[in-house]
Amino acid sequence: MFSLLLHGMAFLKRSLGHNSKSLTIILTLFALISQSIGIGEVIWAVNAGGEAHTDVHGIVYEADPLEQDKVGISSDYGKTLMIGRVNPQDQILYQTERYHMSNFGYEIPIKGSGDFTLVLKFCEVWFTSPNKKVFHNRYFAIVTVKYKLKITDT
Repeated sequence: MFSLLLHGMAFLKRSLGHNSKSLTIILTLFALISQSIGIGEVIWAVNAGGEAHTDVHGIVYEADPLEQDKVGISSDYGKTLMIGRVNPQDQILYQTERYHMSNFGYEIPIKGSGDFTLVLKFCEVWFTSPNKKVFHNRYFAIVTVKYKLKITDT
């Protein structure tokens, strides 16, 4: 199992190419999922804080598997907002969230070795100024991918 500390919506794609054990991080803000289509097979996708959803590209996001009030807090506050630059059918993926005042993680089922691309997509629906929400992203709970990631970073 692959443990990842994150906030927002995440999915992994298995590369169809090499056999090395590399991980590439792509961070996007209000990104269109069509930009990542063609990288490979999606092996896991979750709608953090939300219900299951199939997007316009056929990617199936499972409902958030973490238990409400036991692992952080899920919120649909974003449903009160119109999320621009995303297909209206897929706005729900950017309107729900899971957050925690400390840490939480998802167990991502990875079978075998290979190249993987991790895509984290964020949409801030609460704060209106920079540096209010900061993330620490780690995989295997050992390697820091980006320390103190701010979604306002470019």
